[in-house]
Amino acid sequence: MRSQGGSRQTTDGRRQTADGGPVGRAYLHAELLFAAIALASCERAEAPSVAKPEIVTTKSGIEMVAIPAGWLEMGSRSGDPDEQPVHRVWLDAFLMDRYELTQEHYKRFVLADPAHFKGDKLPVEMINWGDAALYCNARSKAEGLAPCYDPETTRCDFAADGYRLPTEAEWEYACRAGTTGDYPFGSDPRLLADHTWFRDNSAKRTRPVGEKAPNPWGIFDMLGNVAEWCNDVYEPAYYASSPERNPTGPAGGKLHVLRGGAWNSSPDACRSAYRVGQAPGMQDACFSDDAIGFRCVRRPKAAAEGSALSRERALPQGGAPGPEGARGDTAPKTGFLYGDVYLQHKTGPGHPDRPERLTAMVERLKEKGLLEQLVAIAPAPAAIEWITTVHSQEYVERLRNAFAKGARVMDTGDSPLCKDTYEVARNAVGGILAAADAVMESKVRNAFCAVRPPGHHALKDQAMGFCYFNNVSIAARYLQKKHKLAKVLIVDWDVHHGNGTQAAFDDDPTVFYFSVHLHPFYPRTGLATDRGTGKAVGTKLNVPLPAGSGDAEYRKAFEEQLRPAALAFRPDFVLISCGFDAHEGDLLGRMKVTTPCYAELTRIVKGIAEKCCGGRLVSVFEGGYNLDNLAAAAEAHVRVLME
Repeated sequence: MRSQGGSRQTTDGRRQTADGGPVGRAYLHAELLFAAIALASCERAEAPSVAKPEIVTTKSGIEMVAIPAGWLEMGSRSGDPDEQPVHRVWLDAFLMDRYELTQEHYKRFVLADPAHFKGDKLPVEMINWGDAALYCNARSKAEGLAPCYDPETTRCDFAADGYRLPTEAEWEYACRAGTTGDYPFGSDPRLLADHTWFRDNSAKRTRPVGEKAPNPWGIFDMLGNVAEWCNDVYEPAYYASSPERNPTGPAGGKLHVLRGGAWNSSPDACRSAYRVGQAPGMQDACFSDDAIGFRCVRRPKAAAEGSALSRERALPQGGAPGPEGARGDTAPKTGFLYGDVYLQHKTGPGHPDRPERLTAMVERLKEKGLLEQLVAIAPAPAAIEWITTVHSQEYVERLRNAFAKGARVMDTGDSPLCKDTYEVARNAVGGILAAADAVMESKVRNAFCAVRPPGHHALKDQAMGFCYFNNVSIAARYLQKKHKLAKVLIVDWDVHHGNGTQAAFDDDPTVFYFSVHLHPFYPRTGLATDRGTGKAVGTKLNVPLPAGSGDAEYRKAFEEQLRPAALAFRPDFVLISCGFDAHEGDLLGRMKVTTPCYAELTRIVKGIAEKCCGGRLVSVFEGGYNLDNLAAAAEAHVRVLME
């Protein structure tokens, strides 16, 4: 129930009133080389993990999760007005019940069981806010802890070591468990049934706790089953003035906060950021009384209750000051993938994809003082099981053995081989997967991958255009399969169309592929009419541009075509096929994009990621052959990622 304008959906689905220099002759443009042997037709072209919190069993026999201190980006940019503005808050360490309070545990300290749906393993419900506070006091006394609530005023003493209801910020921090999507498992409501009981699968009643998948921190039923009381008084506009450290809500008001949705909730009401105000006594309740329960939190009273409690956790979109006010190590930074292994792919004299392309970028970042500010991500060979999510096993084996069998090019004349090509290509994929893991685990907020060889032309069974494994396509499948993300957006601004990437997902509606590129040009694909096939029609968006196109044309494509399409798609992760060969100084590309424009394009795509998926973004180097210009463009790109 809201006290101010607008409307929103409640748990039962009803609406309620609511408040480099020239490349020279050896680098002829791709069209001419395509007519010959296509030599330069494409001239470019698991994870740092965070341990789960420990489980603590209390004297009452109730399991609690020892949640470490850390930063939370609270709210939603795309949700309801009272979920905005998104703001960073710091939470000190605390313990939270692993399960919604069951009737079995409630009856240990309170004789009467008020629940409508009876069962020891069912969550207690028909609970008003005051009775939940009284239970917290009773449980505290039983364990020899100081009660938090004044029995006369129900005012909470946060300094006491007893049990209390979680603050709204603590609840969302524990619910998200380091994630930034609409739900702890991503942003696709179609997956909700795997994680909670709600309107579509509950059979119109509560269900035993712990039957669905837990969130990444091992906490069950944060969403659905029963909505949960928070300690805070509800105020729709509170986020605009919320304190940065341990916010406890407004000083006074008639409503208290409910979070998480319930057995009769819509998918929207089960989002991590969804909040609603409810009268403490449940009079005039827009929630069903039998859809409201709670769980408890308390301060850790001993070091034995989770050594992890003292560790700081840095969550996405960091950069806010630490608890002492200094901008510090807890703020997530931009990751940077690079390794000398990527220089070992030797393409021969005069080939555009030379090792110096990477060293030019690295030296530029070092010279400008940026390299030391980035989080280093190390290369690693990808497991074959991930590569074969995009490529056939037969092709992988053929590439692995090709050089030993005497081949010096792979499939097409523009894709040379050396003895290390296969392993370097595996390390390119593996490093990118490590970068994706680092973002998913909130070790970094985004990442740039300076890798060779490039990838976006590689097909299921064929190398072409300097590309051997399709790096970005494999990363997309990895994010979907390992991290259970539903939807991935790939933005390809290389001067050539990524025919291999589009082919990998042409009939797949879960991957949105956007490409802006020179046309006609190698590989002569990517017409505006190529919009995907079958159920995926409309999830592929190609913007072919004529030679000589520059900043205005690129900005228009991104602002008028990419942005609205991407926001409608609402990806859970964004990948960039980042080629700099449309730069005005890259003679192969014949385009006129400037260095400042690359910064603008980066800012647009980063904004999409921030609005849709908490800023989760990995950029992967593809083409770009003028050393000075690609180094300058890479610097501009990385600076925006670091903002």
